Parts: sequence; C-alpha cells; structure tokens
Amino acid sequence: MKAEPLVDKVSQYFPNRSTTCIYNLLVLSLAILLKETVSLNRLKGSVGQITGKFATKPGSHYKRLIRIFDNYAFSSLWLELVQYAFTLLRLKSGYILLDGTSWQHGSVWHHYITLCLVYQGVGIPFFWIDLKKQGTSNFKERKKLMLKAMRHFNLEGKTLIADREYIGVRWFKFLEDKGIKFVIRCRAKAYKDAVNSAVGPSYDKFVRKVRRSKIQHKAARKRFFLDGLSLYMVAVKNPDPKAKEPVMLLVTNLSWPACAVADVYPVRWKIEHCFKHLKSNGFRLEDINLYGKARPKLLMAVVVFTYTLSVHQGLKNYNAVEVKSFADGTRHKAVSVFRHGLSLINVYLGSLQEFCGFMYREIRWAASKYRSPDAIIV
Repeated sequence: MKAEPLVDKVSQYFPNRSTTCIYNLLVLSLAILLKETVSLNRLKGSVGQITGKFATKPGSHYKRLIRIFDNYAFSSLWLELVQYAFTLLRLKSGYILLDGTSWQHGSVWHHYITLCLVYQGVGIPFFWIDLKKQGTSNFKERKKLMLKAMRHFNLEGKTLIADREYIGVRWFKFLEDKGIKFVIRCRAKAYKDAVNSAVGPSYDKFVRKVRRSKIQHKAARKRFFLDGLSLYMVAVKNPDPKAKEPVMLLVTNLSWPACAVADVYPVRWKIEHCFKHLKSNGFRLEDINLYGKARPKLLMAVVVFTYTLSVHQGLKNYNAVEVKSFADGTRHKAVSVFRHGLSLINVYLGSLQEFCGFMYREIRWAASKYRSPDAIIV
C-alpha cells in the first residue's frame, strides 16, 4: 500500500489542514526521528529516502522543508500538534513544571521558558516562549507565558513546581489569583522577616530544627503572610549529604503536611530530563536555525510531537527494561523512557508508509480511549 492513503487517515486528526500539509509535516517528523537533529540543512539529505524521490536534488528537498514554515508558521498548526500529543497520551496531570533552557547559536541567544505536564513520570512540554536573551526571566515574561498558555489550556487547580528563579510576591499573587497552586524552591533566608513576623518559632530556629534532625527525610512547615498572601515555608532536609545547602526551603500555598509538599518538589527534575532529551541526548534543539518568533515555535512543536511519539512508545513495556547499579550505590533503568521508545519506534522508520501506518494505528486507539476533558479547552 502507498503512503498517501495512510496520510489521508492521519489527516483526519488535523481537520483544519490539507493532506499536503500533513504529508510534509510527517516527512519532517520522520527526518527528525531518523537524524536526531532539528537542523533543516542536515535533514534535507534524508527527505529523498523518506519520499522515495532519490533523483531530486537536496536543495529542492530543503525548499520543501522550508515551505512548511513559510506556509504554516503563523497558523495554529503548532497547537494542533500539541493537541495530537495530548490525545495520543490521553494526557491528564495535576502538576505543571516551569523552567528555562538557554543556549547561543551563532550571534543569537535562545532562552525557552517552558511549561510541562507530567505523565507517568515524564515531562511533556505543552507551552513555551523564546525570550531570545541571555539571563533569567522576569515577572512580566512569566506572566506573559502563563496568560498565553491559559488561552488554550485549563491550568486552574493544577500545582506549579519550579526552582529558585521563579519567586517574587507579584508572581505568587498572580498564581493565587489564577487558581494555581505552587511549590517553589527559594533561596536561603528568603522572606526571613515575614517568617519571623508570623506566630511560631523564628526562621533560624525553624531551619535549625530540620538540619539537626536525625530523620533522613525530615520536613517542617510554618505559616506566614506576604503582603496579605497566606503562604507556608517548608524546610526539607536535603537528601544529598554533599549538597552546599543542607536544608531546602520551599514556598507554597498548599496547606498539605510538610512531608507531602517535600515529596512533590523532586518532580521538578522531570523538566530537566525533558530538556536533556530535546537537546544533547535527543533531537539537538540547539541546532535550530530558523529566525523570527513563529517559525522556531512551530519547529519546537514538531520536536515535541516527535518526542511524544517516542515517550508513548517507550512507556508500553518500560517495566521490562533492565535496572542497573551505579558507582554511587543508586539503581536506575539502563535507558530512559524516551531513548527506549526511540529505539522501538525505529522499527517504523524504514519508510513513510510504515511510519504513517504506525501513526494512524496509535492515534485511532488512543482517541477511542480519550477521557481527559480538562486538558485542553480551545
């Protein structure tokens, strides 16, 4: 069977797009999976293999790839790709992860502040903004990110987890006003005066109690007020005995017990793992060579799309993956869900026909089981 009829079947899950659009999109996705890079210049050599048009010059294949961004960068195709990913995973999660990743490409700086949902222990990006600068984000940039994300996704009632960069009274108030819970790590002695002003032990006594405890995972909390906002400071014994900070400090608007809040924070590392897979250990996002705002945004969506395919495949029999012992005494899976899935999906990368067949079978099954009405509200 030729690929075109299968492309037609996949296209029904993108009702706003032509078959030609989806055909070219699948060619690009397959090329990224095969070459593990987002550099269009490096991908052009595989287009002939994928389409069976071996006589066509690589320059023409490059123009085919570029036309995807010329024609659809300013459309909602990026969002439709994320919707497809959500349907494929039947994605529903109570946690939002926020972090940034940055790098320099030539004279241009990229700084993606990214929102992820957590699905079966894996971070899945669903919204991002490239700040195109070096350094940290500010409140206005984070607020812009969240407001744009909330146009398409229902984030109310979810819990945002973030690192020390993402603190501030205005930021906390914004999240509270939008009905978003949060667990955010803060720097040592942050909000010390506010904690000392609240009823109960002083900041120093509160932290010292946790640090000196012989309980390995000791955690304690104290309620305090910050410009009228009711919050909790949670002190957690750092599980890393070699850490510079023996006690981690978390700010939260959750009224959960301290140990429950402490258990939530390590989920934040899932976004770090995600960045690693999108970059050095996966699709080499640093190779991005498109300019402007809309074109890189669409390419990022295609990368998330291919990443999700790999994660979806990797989760199917991940329990069977070997567990290895490491020099530091820890035990982990020999490969990540993403790398495991990528190795399995290679079975379907031999041709566009096989890839389309795989895509259609997976999305048809997932769509019939989809039960996550709160994931997307477009």
